[in-house]
Amino acid sequence: MSIKEIEKGKKYRIEVVLGYNKKKKIRHTETFYGGKKEAIIRENQIKAKYMNKASLINNKMTVNDLSIEWLKFKKDKLAPKTYSTYALYSKNIVNGLGHIKLKNLNTKILEDFYTDLKENTTFSDRTIKHHYQIINNMLVCAKKWGYIENNSNENVEHIKVKEKELQCYTPDEVHKLVKAIELEPIKYQAVILLALDTGARRGELTGLTWNDIDLDNSSISINKITQYSKELGIYEKEPKNKTSNRKIYISETTCKILKAYEKNQLLMRMRLGSKWGNSKRVFTTDYGYDMHPDTPSKILTKIIKKYNLRYINFHALRHTSISLQANSNIPIQLISKRAGHSNVSTTHKIYSHYFDDSFKEIANTMNGFFTDNTKDKNIIG
Repeated sequence: MSIKEIEKGKKYRIEVVLGYNKKKKIRHTETFYGGKKEAIIRENQIKAKYMNKASLINNKMTVNDLSIEWLKFKKDKLAPKTYSTYALYSKNIVNGLGHIKLKNLNTKILEDFYTDLKENTTFSDRTIKHHYQIINNMLVCAKKWGYIENNSNENVEHIKVKEKELQCYTPDEVHKLVKAIELEPIKYQAVILLALDTGARRGELTGLTWNDIDLDNSSISINKITQYSKELGIYEKEPKNKTSNRKIYISETTCKILKAYEKNQLLMRMRLGSKWGNSKRVFTTDYGYDMHPDTPSKILTKIIKKYNLRYINFHALRHTSISLQANSNIPIQLISKRAGHSNVSTTHKIYSHYFDDSFKEIANTMNGFFTDNTKDKNIIG
C-alpha cells in the first residue's frame, strides 16, 4: 500500500496491492484530489473494502486452478520424489473438489471429501492425512496470495492416524531368512544381509558405490541415496539428514558375502564387455546399470514367497536390525548413531519397547548395589 504525492498538498496517487494472480500483483489504483490526511483516510477505506473481502479478488478461481498454480510454485522447492507424490495426491483432490470455486469452498465440503476418501477408497488413514496436509498447504498459499480470506481447512477436525506396530523378524525368523538366501544368487544374499547387518535404508543401499566399501577394514560409508521419479528416472541426492552420513562397521559374514559379490560382478563385467552399463554402484542390474530403488523390495518379496516366510516389507529389515541390537543390550546412543537417526530421542520413540529388558536390567543392577551395602546391617522397615 502506498500514497504518492503528485501535486503538493492537492493531488495524490493511491495504490493498494490486493493479492497475486500467477505471481503478478493485483492492484487497485486511483488519483485522489485533496489533502494528505484525506488521502490516508481514502486509502484506509480501500483497504476496508477489499482487504477484508479477499474473495472479490478472484471470484472465478477453482480448486483445480489453485492446484495447478500451487504445483508450479512448489516444483522447484521439493525433491523430485516428493513432488511426484504431491502431484499424484493433487489429482485425487482435483477429482473430488476441482470444480468447486474457492469462494464456495467450506469446512463441510472438505469434511465430506475426507469421509469419502475413508469410505470409498483403500487409502490408509496416513494417506488421507497427507491429502489433508496438501489441501491445507494449498489454502495457506491461496490466503497468502490474496485469493481467499479464510482457510476453511483449519476448522476440519484433525485426521488421527493409528500408530502401526513395527514389522520385524524375530531372531529365529532372521536365521530362517539367512539360511534361505544361501541358495539364492550372490546379489540377493549381499543386499539382504547388508540390510540386516547395517539397518541401512533402501535408498542408502542402492546409492552405495564401491568407493564407499572398505572390505579391508570391514566398513561402509553412507553419504548419498538414490531415488526414482518419472521425470528424472533414477537419480542421486543427499541423505535424509546430516546424521545419515555415517560409517558403519559390518560383520565378518557380511564382509565375506560382499567380497564374493564383488568378484561375481567383475566376472559379469568381463563377460558382457561393451554391453556392461558401467555403473559405479555396488548394486546394479544384471547388465551393469544402476539398480532401481524398488528392486531390493522385489528381491525380498520373491524370497519370502519362495520359502514361505512371514511377509515383511524391505524397510522392516531396518527395524529388525535395530531391534536385534536393542535386545542385545547395545547402548542406545551407539544404535542411534549407527542407524543415522537425527538424535537418540528418535531411536527411543520408535523402538522404546525393545529396550525394556535393558531398562529392567538397570533396576536389577541398582538393587545389587543396595543389597551389597545393607546385607550385613540390621535395617528394619
